[in-house]
Amino acid sequence: MTKSEAEARLQAELKSFDTLWKGGYFEGDPLDPMARSNYRELGYMSVLHVTYLMCIKPYVHEKTVALEIGPGRGAWTRCLLPAKEVWCLDALPAQYNQFWEYVGKAPQVKYFHVSDFRCEMLPENHFDYLFSFGCLCHVSFAGITEYMRNLHSKFRSGAHGFILVADYEKHNAALEHFDHFSVLRPFPKPMRLAAATYRTFKPHSFHKLSLDEDDTPRPGRWYHAGTARTCEMLESLNYRVVNQDMQVNHRDPVIHFVKD
Repeated sequence: MTKSEAEARLQAELKSFDTLWKGGYFEGDPLDPMARSNYRELGYMSVLHVTYLMCIKPYVHEKTVALEIGPGRGAWTRCLLPAKEVWCLDALPAQYNQFWEYVGKAPQVKYFHVSDFRCEMLPENHFDYLFSFGCLCHVSFAGITEYMRNLHSKFRSGAHGFILVADYEKHNAALEHFDHFSVLRPFPKPMRLAAATYRTFKPHSFHKLSLDEDDTPRPGRWYHAGTARTCEMLESLNYRVVNQDMQVNHRDPVIHFVKD
């Protein structure tokens, strides 16, 4: 193709838009979390996968020494397996959690059944990444503070941390706007009505939480840590908060911080 032919082709390419999309092409509203788009059924992602894409994938690689608090069965641990080392702390034993059955053979993974917040089994100045999702929301603010205080010396300079905590205000706001955030909102009215009927007979597990709730321990309860209060605590312990909330889901904050 000659230079003039190439230029003519590019001009024809631009000319081909002349009669398209009168009024301006509009894919959908990017500011609306549940907006319709031309992706249709392919237009939505699990909040768990979004969390992986934003909080794990960019930070975990073959040189990473990672720490996870509260792995449970190991769903997030499997996301961390590209790391050089993965150390896991959990309040329950691996056998009870069926951790190794789910994670499989992973020689770079160490699992510790803990009975306190001291983190004494962890080496000093060793870790450059922390992840905790669905765990610290079940730990009191005092417990979270103790964890973060004792972990500070375990992190290398520049270590990144991502922790999910309970924030009753964000939780309650999500419930107040449940229909707006519902994945069913973009779908036809009959489908939405059917889902509403289902919820009438099987009440939704979410319910509003009181900010005045006490810290009395009970199995599986949430403890209101709060986004702002947790960020203030992290900064008081000489962490730098990068993002108070990664906004990866509508209900719970995930805080991103760094040890400088």
